[in-house]
Amino acid sequence: MVPRVSLPACFGGADRFGRFWQSGRARAHRMRRPYRPAVVLAIAVAALLRAADPASATLKFQADEWITECGGSPGGRAGDCSITVPFWQAGYAGKGSFALVVMLDTGNIGIVGQPLPVKAVLRVDGNPAIECRATQYCIFPSSQSRAIVRELGAGALILIDVFTRKSHFAFSLTPKGYQAGIAQIRAWGYPLPGD
Repeated sequence: MVPRVSLPACFGGADRFGRFWQSGRARAHRMRRPYRPAVVLAIAVAALLRAADPASATLKFQADEWITECGGSPGGRAGDCSITVPFWQAGYAGKGSFALVVMLDTGNIGIVGQPLPVKAVLRVDGNPAIECRATQYCIFPSSQSRAIVRELGAGALILIDVFTRKSHFAFSLTPKGYQAGIAQIRAWGYPLPGD
């Protein structure tokens, strides 16, 4: 005897996942067994508890184009928080889509995107620029990244040059969304390094 499996309608029924039972029977004979109320109630309670669990929640905040995300429970460690800003360009140099990512626990900064960056230069206001070289993910040196993180908190202008194998892209951004993200992380109760 082959066991029957019934899937709820939200999964599209068992027919959607293949006919792994009753393969020789006619379609008219395939009837789903109704769920027992206790099973449905147990599944609903488990889903509600999972949604209510703060450890599984992700807090998200957006200011301008900057996206702030924190996992875990508020008041936890800031290592669960990152701030990202996407930026893109379509012009004479071709099309490029990138993101600047700040990992707050380590203070590391990286640039990722398409086409793959091989070099990036980052400057906040008139401060010295920092540079990274990589073939896929351009991660700036930690000691220099920490200085830029501090500068982002008080700066007014970010200049980014991204070099790919065939093109050079130049961007200017404002760090106001980053600064709003830092304020929101503090409001959520996450401690930041240096606080």
